[in-house]
Amino acid sequence: MSGSIFGSAEPLDDPWALPAARNSESALMDRQPNAWGGYNSEFSDPLTTSFGGLDVNERFSEEEEDDIIGGVIQDPLLPINQDEGTSPLPKHVKAKASTIADVSETQTSEVWTDELTDSFNPLSYHNNTDKTIIRVKEIPEKEGLVFKHINYLITHNIVFPREYQVQQERGELKIVRRYSDFAWLIEVLWKKYPFRIIPDLPPKKFTIGTSSTDSVFLQRRRRGLQRFLNQVMKHPILSKESLVVMFLTVPNDFANWKKFANIDYSDEFNGLRVSLPRRFKLNLEKVFKTQADDDEEDDDEDKPSSNIVINNITQIWSESPQNFRDLDFIESLGAIDNQLNKFGELWSKLCILVERIERREIALSQDQQRFGHFLKEFSEINSTIYGMSNLLPVQKGGASVIGTSSTGEADERQNLGIINALLRTIVSYLFNSKQLKDQELASMDSETLENFKKFQDYIVALKLMLERLIGFKATSERDLHLLLNKITRANERLTQVKIKADVKGSEIDRLIQILQESSSDLYALITKIILVKNCVVSEFKIFQKTKYLLSEVFQDWFVEKVKYGDLEQQSLARCFNELQDMPLK
Repeated sequence: MSGSIFGSAEPLDDPWALPAARNSESALMDRQPNAWGGYNSEFSDPLTTSFGGLDVNERFSEEEEDDIIGGVIQDPLLPINQDEGTSPLPKHVKAKASTIADVSETQTSEVWTDELTDSFNPLSYHNNTDKTIIRVKEIPEKEGLVFKHINYLITHNIVFPREYQVQQERGELKIVRRYSDFAWLIEVLWKKYPFRIIPDLPPKKFTIGTSSTDSVFLQRRRRGLQRFLNQVMKHPILSKESLVVMFLTVPNDFANWKKFANIDYSDEFNGLRVSLPRRFKLNLEKVFKTQADDDEEDDDEDKPSSNIVINNITQIWSESPQNFRDLDFIESLGAIDNQLNKFGELWSKLCILVERIERREIALSQDQQRFGHFLKEFSEINSTIYGMSNLLPVQKGGASVIGTSSTGEADERQNLGIINALLRTIVSYLFNSKQLKDQELASMDSETLENFKKFQDYIVALKLMLERLIGFKATSERDLHLLLNKITRANERLTQVKIKADVKGSEIDRLIQILQESSSDLYALITKIILVKNCVVSEFKIFQKTKYLLSEVFQDWFVEKVKYGDLEQQSLARCFNELQDMPLK
């Protein structure tokens, strides 16, 4: 988990002070550019400029919507059928463009099926049908000649496909990894799955002014690494990534494996194609037509005009992935972002307070133990104070110098013995209360706090995914602008040179090639935008299930409080009943 306001491996400052933005000391966050800063600002659409005098304020007409089933973009990943692929080029030009991928091709994928998203269950072992166990422990011996580093022993019972399966003892596999191996894995996941909810890593080092060898920090880092692996394996897509599987199965020399492995770092959308709606396809056929083609019947009346297509392209980010008529997708993301900042800040303060409650409970438990020790010592020496015989010896005949009878003195000693016996009962109660509190705090430290941090990790993961999305949005809008400008200029130039009789054929071929390549790049970029938006919707649907972590967090917490509260109450009632026999005179 990064050192942002959403979570930190070390105790944070007082949450009621003026809030800080983000902790810049996190080494992992430094590896990734922060593109979220300008998200709430109003983006000036770079594509609102005119393209060759075209009107870009028109929307796709209702008569031109028949290429979308029911007017809604369904799952864009359909079975591939290359024979039925469409192309913006006329027949006599298609041969020249045979090397250009037809972006209207589709490819089968189950990336966004409901079965996969519904299979996600973020709950813990006792509330989950998936009985996967992943544990991360520190290996005490440090390695390295000059700079010592810590190795982690990872134990898990995950059953992988046969090609990855290795010999496991008693159903468990044990491997050794360094922190740098975890850092490599998250870097790979960022590259291959930039628009997935990827949990963050705990920081490698303390912030300035603290020691990285502190045992509390190392324990928190170990727990953060364990949560990271568990959350990755719960994700329906990330858990099937071959590099994640290799991370959890390759024997201990993982650094050597990385040197010789042929690793594919391309993102998950590489090679995927969607069936583009006609409203995104520029009509370039008239530009490519020869004189003979001009004599043929014009069948372009049912195709959208160029200005409508350009306007549709410029508004692609505003369109909802489910219904292109809804133009509030980015606005909705902005609203989610604004609330997510406050959402994460509030939960971060709750995490701080839970830790503070734990520390206070520990202090109270220790004070009770000290109280018991002092009370026990007090009961052992009070007999040297109480009793007249300590001051005046009893004379023969049973009376002291002040006339106290031996019978009265014996009664006083008996009452003192009863008082001391019941004081020792109080001591036993305090020691038993300390033992119960230790058991409760151990459960709170290993389960309750981890559940709070687990939910915090998912908030951070969603925040970082949105940051990456906004960064890609800004880049893609700039690229769309450049490609549309390039196509417009080449289109205008080609129209002009075809009128002139003295223009060389090589100039026409060059312009045609520019149009082919630019339009292909444009359609490929539109394809990726569609894929990314659907991916984000799918991930946000997965995130919806994390609300059940709230139920688990507070249910488990109060189950423990009631359990140990009842035991404490029973112990207190027994002590109270016995104290009723303490003599008052």
